[in-house]
Amino acid sequence: LHVSETSTSAALLCAFDRIKEKQKKLQLLREAMNVEEHVRKYKSYHSDVCSTDSEGQSFISSETDFRQVPVRRYEALKDESSGSSLRIDNTSSSGQKPGQRSRQYEATPEDNLLSQEVMLKRQEEEMMQLQAKMALRQSRLSLYPGDIVRPAVLDMTKDPLREIALETAMTQRKLRNFFGPEFVKTTIEPFTSLDLPKSILNKKGKNEDNRRKVNIMLLSGQRLELTCDTKTLCKDVFDMVVAHIGLMEHHLFGLASLKENEYFFIDPELKLTKVAPDGWKEESKKRNKNTVNFILYFRIKFFVDDISLIQHTLTYHQYYLQLRKDLLEEKIHCDDETALLLASLALQAEYGDYQDEVHGLSYFRTEHYLPARVIENLKLPNVKEELPKLHSTYAGASENEAEIEFLKICQRLTDYGVHFHRVLPEKKSQTGILLGICCKGVLIFEVHNGTRMPVLRFPWRETKKISFSKRKITLQNTCDGIKHTFQT
Repeated sequence: LHVSETSTSAALLCAFDRIKEKQKKLQLLREAMNVEEHVRKYKSYHSDVCSTDSEGQSFISSETDFRQVPVRRYEALKDESSGSSLRIDNTSSSGQKPGQRSRQYEATPEDNLLSQEVMLKRQEEEMMQLQAKMALRQSRLSLYPGDIVRPAVLDMTKDPLREIALETAMTQRKLRNFFGPEFVKTTIEPFTSLDLPKSILNKKGKNEDNRRKVNIMLLSGQRLELTCDTKTLCKDVFDMVVAHIGLMEHHLFGLASLKENEYFFIDPELKLTKVAPDGWKEESKKRNKNTVNFILYFRIKFFVDDISLIQHTLTYHQYYLQLRKDLLEEKIHCDDETALLLASLALQAEYGDYQDEVHGLSYFRTEHYLPARVIENLKLPNVKEELPKLHSTYAGASENEAEIEFLKICQRLTDYGVHFHRVLPEKKSQTGILLGICCKGVLIFEVHNGTRMPVLRFPWRETKKISFSKRKITLQNTCDGIKHTFQT
């Protein structure tokens, strides 16, 4: 039976109160019967009982799921207590001699009272240990309640690798011990080294010197230095990164290369040598050459339509980190008012509640919260004055709540979830053209003075044909049948 934490706590408190009540009654009975001399007489005997009684062993260390124990233990305690009380009453009211009874009930009323007290004290200690262990578990789980998974006790379908990833996720994201953007703070920290297992010997039976380094940039700004074989598949690198982060919803993410300020997601089935820069594979053979830097970027590959579909806190945080930085770099456009609103939510998430006597007006760097275009439009003094006021309106919101509200506003933006790539029209044009790919289809934007204007839409279900030949891409709708060609 799977017992919730609330019912477990209630059962513990109930059992604990009953133990206290029985101890008080025992104390009164002992004083009334004046058994102090008998306590000294049987002191050594009862110490032996405590050490040899099999029921005296702590059940906390022997149970794998302590949440199931309190109810069973409480029922046993209830039965034992009621049985002991019955034996006491029968002994005191009956006129039979001890020899007429079985050996189990040979003890005098004083013996029963003392044994009952020893048992209750031991059970009280066990209950206190259980409470301490449960309090420790609750304090750990309360950090990220969205990540808690409560499978059935006999759930044969649960994936042990998923449980390991969950434990990693719980330990990776710790309590914030700094203020400001995480992707700024983490960038200056030392890189983390990881090592992929070596591959099997090659066909010639020789283990060649084919170990190379790949740098992975995470959304948090952290850099991973991964040592692997040149024949390693891209998906193996991705799996290693996901395991390091502890990410459950990894199907939403991917590894990308950066070329001319555009991200291109790599095929997970390809070998690293197919996507690596020239000279990376032959690096060890050219001792005098400079090191070839191979960098891959961990990014969101698929944006959910509705933020509420995300199931885990760590996924929310990864989305927040990328959208937060994309807004600053103007990969996502928004108006000035929305930019201020998003900046105030970011301040709440990264600084907590605003306190005038502590923060003042210069507690943050403006360029870390607003794009340069917005700062120029609104003027720096106005921004410095308005943002703290907006920040103060979110007092009481936790880091997670502020990040989720940030994402809800982002998902209403036109550019949300769109991967942009520069293309050229077939005919010469005075405006720039961007091809945007998203979950709804393909969009074509014209860029005027830094502003993107959608001019063509190719929804997936209304798209008749998409073809790619050499450096030309052609799109055709079912409604008009017109072919639109662009050069990549």
